[in-house]
Amino acid sequence: MSKYSEDQLTERIILMLKKKLIKQYSKGNTKRDAHAKCIGLLKAYFIVDKNLPDEYKVGIFNEYKTYPAIIRVSNSNPKIKSDKYKDFRGFSIKVLNVNGNKCTKDEKYTQDFLFINNEIMPIGTLKLFHDVIYYTTKLNPIMLGAKFLFNGNFKAIINSLKNMKHETSPLNVKYYSTTPYMFGDKKVKYALIPKSVYKSTLPRKFTPNYLTYNMQQHLKANEAVFDFMIQIQTNDKEMPINDASVKWDEKKAPFIKLGQIKIPAQVFRTKQRYDLAEILSFSPGHSLLDHRPIGDINIARIKIYKEMSKFRHNRNKKDLFEPNEYYFNSFD
Repeated sequence: MSKYSEDQLTERIILMLKKKLIKQYSKGNTKRDAHAKCIGLLKAYFIVDKNLPDEYKVGIFNEYKTYPAIIRVSNSNPKIKSDKYKDFRGFSIKVLNVNGNKCTKDEKYTQDFLFINNEIMPIGTLKLFHDVIYYTTKLNPIMLGAKFLFNGNFKAIINSLKNMKHETSPLNVKYYSTTPYMFGDKKVKYALIPKSVYKSTLPRKFTPNYLTYNMQQHLKANEAVFDFMIQIQTNDKEMPINDASVKWDEKKAPFIKLGQIKIPAQVFRTKQRYDLAEILSFSPGHSLLDHRPIGDINIARIKIYKEMSKFRHNRNKKDLFEPNEYYFNSFD
């Protein structure tokens, strides 16, 4: 048992991340503490399927409807690095015009869904998450490896390295929430399954921004499509809530399609898009109560993401910003 409570671990993580950003960035140029590099900011549509069975008509899926959405695609590294390095890729969806009671009050009309291109979060508990930040910011990664080896958690590091990869394009890969959420009275995880007709290929040589280039080539004249899926927990022991490093067995809990993400052809490599990407905030807490985040890591993420967003915006002298459909329609 850790000597720190969940709340204390969360506060320590926030403090360490703030100190890291102060050391890493000057005022006015502070980036995110993770997923710092934006590969692209995309206009999209979140489409709820027609004729869903009543048991799936929950929250945002209550009726057949098309919502405008904004998607920030990113590399997960806390530093802005070349695409030639293997990494996890982030896919953060902000659905607009969503009415209803929310988990947090900082955004009133949005529903965020956060994904990475990996089925699990290798550092899957709040305590391990804290330890990774502690050893990589206050000490060094070698000591982290030694501690994890001593504690029997070295497999988490190996899994992280093994699962990082080069992708052909962010529009051609599967994404997973890795952490659980409520779905009415059920507990679920989310996934996105690519369904685009257009397929990208790996370049002969990995360039610093090849992922952005491939994504723009895709969207010059072709839409991108993902199926939005949920996986319902069927066994609370084999499918734990507080350990995101455990994959939920798809044979026992198959994914179920509830909608689609459609990304129309567009030119996204503009200054307006990248400027907006810097001031947007994403959080598991930007959610309807029907889809509220659960589990130690998610509860901590709500507070961490909120505090770190405020800190970043204050250092950059920018106001917190909630986009709406008017802004969505003004995209160049």
